[in-house]
Amino acid sequence: MTRDDIPLDAMAEVLEFQRGLWSTEGLHPSPVLRSEGGEHLGISLTSADWHVLLTVDVHRSGWARLFFSSPAHTAEEPRRIRSVDAWSALLDEAVARASRLRLLPARLLARTCTTGWLDWIHGELWLLPDALIRVRSGLMDSVVNSASGSGVSARDPYQVIPFDVKSIRSAHRTNKVLPLAELSSARLHGGLTTSGMTATMRDGTHHKLLWLSTEPAGRLLRDRLLPVLGQRLTH
Repeated sequence: MTRDDIPLDAMAEVLEFQRGLWSTEGLHPSPVLRSEGGEHLGISLTSADWHVLLTVDVHRSGWARLFFSSPAHTAEEPRRIRSVDAWSALLDEAVARASRLRLLPARLLARTCTTGWLDWIHGELWLLPDALIRVRSGLMDSVVNSASGSGVSARDPYQVIPFDVKSIRSAHRTNKVLPLAELSSARLHGGLTTSGMTATMRDGTHHKLLWLSTEPAGRLLRDRLLPVLGQRLTH
């Protein structure tokens, strides 16, 4: 063991304790799993009310992975943890998310999406079967995107992503989840450098989304929203 290794034995004790609690709550946890060399520790959980199987795995280096699996797909999320408390918090978060989460096909429309002219931090704009979501990226991603002009190709295929409305909205105030069925009207507009969309929801709230004009978001949104909104979509 090096000084950077995390205490797997203590984390195994946390898992055993949580396993008992999960069982009393009606979840179905596996036995605590350890690799032959003792470098990995993990557990799997399921529930009759969940859409996914949750597997949590941690390496003694401090890298943990969350796996959300359906019969056809698996989504993986890496996390960095450095203490037993962080491990316990990650388990609580993972179980809470698994109870709400679904794996859905999604198409990435833009990597340079912001929520207005005063929002300088880029985010990813995704089209799901029944919703449009914007997830904030970060400062470094924004710098790289702006410097290179990199973005999404119109030929980028659909991906399967973990979709959880509460986690997306709570992660940052500029994140958005816009259900297509709740759209009242929308306007798509294009420009030499920046394009975007303004949307009005049935509850009267308004949303603005902007992206670099080199990205295919406008055309792809027009094709998807026209059957939903008809004449209430202008472009």
